[in-house]
Amino acid sequence: MPHITIEAASISKEKKEKLIRTLTKTASEITEIPETSFTVLIKESPIENWGIGGQPLEQIIMNQK
Repeated sequence: MPHITIEAASISKEKKEKLIRTLTKTASEITEIPETSFTVLIKESPIENWGIGGQPLEQIIMNQK
């Protein structure tokens, strides 16, 4: 059974549902494995747990506004 895992900051329920549908459909088309065989796990971490280039992601986002 193929498994897809994605890690992201907190996202809305609607976006999670769209990710699950889209990732499953695309992976199924590419691999030619039925969509019903796929499982998807979305791991969420608060934005304050992320960093890029030695800076907290939250600070990077604030500086871009």
